[in-house]
Amino acid sequence: MTMRTTNSVVHTEKPQEARTNKYFIVRVPVRAFFLGILAWIVVLNSIAQETFVRFVDVDGELIAEVPAQHQGEQIYLPVDAVKEVFDPDMTDQYNHPRKRLTLKTKGKQIRVQIGNAVVNIDPGGQTHTLPTPPIIIAQQPVLPITFFTQVLPELNNLEAIYNPSLQRVQLRPKGTWTPTVTDDSANWAIIIDPGHGGADDRGCESNTGLLEKDIVLTLAKQLQRISKQQGMQIYLTRQTDVKKTHLERIQVAKRNQGQLFLSLHCNASFSPYETGIKIYLNNPKGQLRFPSNVQSEPIGQRLNILAQANFLKQSRDFAHALQTELNFLTETPIQIAELPLLALSEVYMPAVVLELGYLSNVEDLEKLSNAEYITSVAQAIARAFQRYISSTNPSVRATVTEQ
Repeated sequence: MTMRTTNSVVHTEKPQEARTNKYFIVRVPVRAFFLGILAWIVVLNSIAQETFVRFVDVDGELIAEVPAQHQGEQIYLPVDAVKEVFDPDMTDQYNHPRKRLTLKTKGKQIRVQIGNAVVNIDPGGQTHTLPTPPIIIAQQPVLPITFFTQVLPELNNLEAIYNPSLQRVQLRPKGTWTPTVTDDSANWAIIIDPGHGGADDRGCESNTGLLEKDIVLTLAKQLQRISKQQGMQIYLTRQTDVKKTHLERIQVAKRNQGQLFLSLHCNASFSPYETGIKIYLNNPKGQLRFPSNVQSEPIGQRLNILAQANFLKQSRDFAHALQTELNFLTETPIQIAELPLLALSEVYMPAVVLELGYLSNVEDLEKLSNAEYITSVAQAIARAFQRYISSTNPSVRATVTEQ
């Protein structure tokens, strides 16, 4: 017990009360402090959820940037996004009591029910079932991203390619760049050269043990399968983990009368900040990578470089096709460099070296370790093949124009 005197009056306080009062005085500010932190976390999380979905055309040009909202792992877009992306004359009506949304666009009436994944389309009585139903957010109906990548493209005779990691959707007319199987485009021989191979030539290696030779072979095989389904003839310079000399790789191209050559590699650097896909093509007049070594090149090799440069225009066209398609997969625009490349010497056809990323970079390594990402790269390269073939084949261009 404690005692204190005020105006000659003695007051007593019980020890328990003193401790309680002291604790109460301290506890209120601490509680307020933590509540304040919690409030800021909620605010920051809500800000982080404010994002955009970018719609681009076949050449990667922006069509519209639409605000998006997350609900769990799902992405939802406002109804007005239909106007911004597909039809500026679209009208909509929402029946609140029945929770029914009706869209009128290009002679079609689309009806959806909030909480119901079925989409009804008239005239015609078509139905689509979405993976995720429309919902209400902030007292407004919103539509799942699949409504914009599946239903609306189908109604507008479009194909949609969705990149969820970048929240980017590319829209292109159906059949764009697709070679017809009845003409010479189906006989195109494309040579895919997975770099390195064998026990003595593993290429770059990541700190996790991932090898360049394995990545490029996996990609090459996927690319061969996808492209063959689209009517193109694909030949690999190696089918297994074996060492191939430069001459042996060239012989594959010559034996199969190759018309396009793509060499696949990965990068590495002493700097962990070096990152990204790189595209190189052979130009004897380009900036030299190793100027001090050029003088010592054998005369025959230098002559071979000059001969391959006869295809520089076509190589540039193919490089730009690759750049356009692969840009869809990355936030940073891909650069094209023109160099004197001995790796493409004696390749007497349009030829490009594609470096898929840096195994010394954490972000690139994470991508190249992901099977889904490798598949998306293979699909993008296959589209680049289609784009390039269409630019050189008049019958393919005519097919695209008619649609």
